Amino acid sequence: MWDTRVWKRVAVGLLLSISCLSAALHATPPSVSAVRIETPPVLDGRVNDEEWGAAATASDFVQQRPALGKPATEKTEVRFLYTEDALYIGVICFDSEPDKIVDTQSRRDGNLNDSDSILIILDTFFDRQNGFLFGTNPSGIQYDAQILNEGVSGGQVSSTGGIGRSATSTAARGNVAAFNLNWDTTWTVSSSRTERGWETEMRIPLTSLRFKGSEEPQKWGLNVMRNIRRKNEQSFWAEIPQAHSIYRVSLAGELESLEVRSPRNLKFIPYVLVGPQKDFSASTSEFKNEVGFDVKYGLTSALTLDGTVNTDFAQVEVDDEQINLTRFDLFFPEKRGFFLENAGTFAFGTPREMDLFFSRRIGIEDGTEVPILWGTRLTGKVDRFNLGILSIQTGEEENLVAGQNFFVGRVRREFHRRSSVGFIFTNRDNVGDPLGHTEYNRAWGTDLQLGFGEHVILSSWLAKTYSPDLSGDDWAGNFIAEYRSDLWQFDARYQEIQENFNPEVGFVPRRGIRYPRFGVHFTPSPESGPVRQWNPHFTFRRFYGFDGELETERQHWDLEIRLTNGGSIGITTNRNYELLRADNPPFEPHPGVTVPPGVYRFNEYDFFVGSDPSAKIFGDIDIGFGGFYGGDIQTYSVSLGFRTGPRFITTFDITNTSVEADWGRFNTTLGRLKVNYSFTPYRFIDAFFQYNSRSQQFSTNIRFGWTTTSGTGLYVVYNDRYATPGERFDPLERALFVKYSYQFDF
Repeated sequence: MWDTRVWKRVAVGLLLSISCLSAALHATPPSVSAVRIETPPVLDGRVNDEEWGAAATASDFVQQRPALGKPATEKTEVRFLYTEDALYIGVICFDSEPDKIVDTQSRRDGNLNDSDSILIILDTFFDRQNGFLFGTNPSGIQYDAQILNEGVSGGQVSSTGGIGRSATSTAARGNVAAFNLNWDTTWTVSSSRTERGWETEMRIPLTSLRFKGSEEPQKWGLNVMRNIRRKNEQSFWAEIPQAHSIYRVSLAGELESLEVRSPRNLKFIPYVLVGPQKDFSASTSEFKNEVGFDVKYGLTSALTLDGTVNTDFAQVEVDDEQINLTRFDLFFPEKRGFFLENAGTFAFGTPREMDLFFSRRIGIEDGTEVPILWGTRLTGKVDRFNLGILSIQTGEEENLVAGQNFFVGRVRREFHRRSSVGFIFTNRDNVGDPLGHTEYNRAWGTDLQLGFGEHVILSSWLAKTYSPDLSGDDWAGNFIAEYRSDLWQFDARYQEIQENFNPEVGFVPRRGIRYPRFGVHFTPSPESGPVRQWNPHFTFRRFYGFDGELETERQHWDLEIRLTNGGSIGITTNRNYELLRADNPPFEPHPGVTVPPGVYRFNEYDFFVGSDPSAKIFGDIDIGFGGFYGGDIQTYSVSLGFRTGPRFITTFDITNTSVEADWGRFNTTLGRLKVNYSFTPYRFIDAFFQYNSRSQQFSTNIRFGWTTTSGTGLYVVYNDRYATPGERFDPLERALFVKYSYQFDF
């Protein structure tokens, strides 16, 4: 037990933290003016053109980490210019040791945490909730994303769980509700290393943004974050507490004196695709030759209408393979560009637990691609209302599914301090012969979020579905309370999903349950030393059937230590309870192996260590062991990466799991090898190899891209897949596609 002196020190620390945070939150936000120019600067990565000399400077950055509130150790200057059709941003990252600048990424949307970098968020509606995020590094990569609701999504508190930490990584990448990194817009950036440090110049067309169509000078929310990787230092122009990130636009500064008007905004993007493909299992082959197009039209400066005809996604990277050791469906994130753009507008529910709209239900049936004939989407803002309407028509696939029309409508009214109220409606209708599928499925939902001060969020949603073959017991709802500060995070929730709740345009892995959950994180951050942040945390969750019977319980204890060099160490204990009912579908964790009904109590233990991810050689090791439904489980996961500067990166990871019990034994192996080489930020080649012993398949996905700033251009894609029974490699599918698209601006 701690003595009273220790508790007094903790109490004093809490009071000082609250006092400092309160003072920071009530400080006047910084501001900087943008300057109108007629002749734009030349984008050569050096902020030395005469035009930049007329611009006001945003500087005086303060640290968030490691020393909250102290001046940044290196000077940063940011300037803003604009013309009638574009915003220009010039950044000088002064560095007293320019030869030690770290640059590890040269691909669009690469991980800027592992590199010296700049992030800039623009709250163009000045609503203090939403924004557009732009970033780059000394290589001049394009990093862009959409931020909704200050990055808050379904009251989720980020945490790790499961016997292997890597098990949650794929699911986490699929959460686009509040932070959508997959949004790519048209803009230009140029960076260079100079005698001053490194510098960057950006040109963001006004057609790539949304903003109020006002005749008066506008004010936008603005914040800038600089990352100095070798010092593991993050500093902000407008100070942000350690509990939050640059997404916290309510604490941003102000970009003033913008006299901008909505420019004409019509984009037409046709494509042509050719190439052979062969299905060895069906002994069929064909030569594909397809054309289609996307069109984007700005109805106003705040509303955009999109259309797509004969949509194709050949250039999209294949899914990461997963091995399912649970009784429930796995989550595979959306990767298709048309559905990722403005995806947060349509988000409703609790991510990966109850998504009332999940776009992977469109154009994919039982893992097989179904043609998308056409689609329309209207998204944007009207006053403080966020609007979204989406309609998609898919074609028939012989002996698989009839043509279907998918519709979703979403509206959300925003208030101050992250508060909002919204409504959503989804519909799926079969067109023609239903082929045994439900002829229609509809759902509606309403959600409410209330922000109290800077720390507390209360949120709730309620939803109902309609299916012709189901009646009654078709409701779902939840309530979440969350508190977050620099030292503590608490969240508590209660969720119910009835047995017949059936959102066929959504994702719900588990029905017929009542689900209480509680979690607490303690996150002190030392200003010096090898530890950057301590993160001991505990979560407790239970799933009850509607008969009151306890079906699942998990107590998750985790000590996570984030190191100053970017590495981490973690130790985890999970205490589990599982009830397998005799009247439920059999639980088959591996083909031919079935866990019998009954009550199971078992514990899991996990140890994780990861190295500096920005080093030339990096990696991590995850070791898990313990019980598994009355048997024993061991999991070993090893990841190893190698880079030669920012252009070449290769990573290899392998996970092996062995289970032994009275009801059976099995062993699974999942291996992935990724090789990435970027000739420039717009020209690259990827190779992605995967092996899954559970499905006994080996697959290859190789992509070459020669793209433009809008992401259009030339793609060459090669895919193949083999069955691997025993020591044989039997080909299943093979395809080679060449796709070219071009964006016309009118």
